[in-house]
Amino acid sequence: MQISNIFVSSIGITLVCLIVSTHGYRATTAREMITQNLCVCPCGNPRGGKLYTTPNLRLNWFDAVSYCSSIGMSIATIKDTNERQLLQLYLDGDRRLTRSQKRSKIPYWIGANSLIAGQGLRWGLTDKEVKESAEWADGVAPANNRVEPFCVYIQGSTMSWVATSCDDEPRQFICEY
Repeated sequence: MQISNIFVSSIGITLVCLIVSTHGYRATTAREMITQNLCVCPCGNPRGGKLYTTPNLRLNWFDAVSYCSSIGMSIATIKDTNERQLLQLYLDGDRRLTRSQKRSKIPYWIGANSLIAGQGLRWGLTDKEVKESAEWADGVAPANNRVEPFCVYIQGSTMSWVATSCDDEPRQFICEY
């Protein structure tokens, strides 16, 4: 099994590692993969930035958050236009697609949610407010006074945000480090 990962920075994208699992060894966290030199190329990003991965799993939002945490990462956040563009570049370059799949048809959970009533959108299970000006798929942001909490997924290459129940159908998701 191979997992492609890249670090992104405000300058551009730098390919950092291709992690390879071998029989008998299985790294449990992103940090462990890096510190135990399980990367094919030197790991690290001197300019800072994020590491994204899209596990080949479909989970509800809560399980996606838990999975990202279990591998030492967190569910993806998009804090500004620059991060949005860099995440889109990562998704466009994700090599797991077959020729028949279309990126725009794949929904990915991100960390935005309204689990804290009356508090607007927050990132993951934190109190950090979502300040990104999202491009909602239907053109309108969900009202803060919605009775039921919701979570957000993005639609592949369009990067449009969609609000839905956090327990909604399982979707792919994006983890970041």
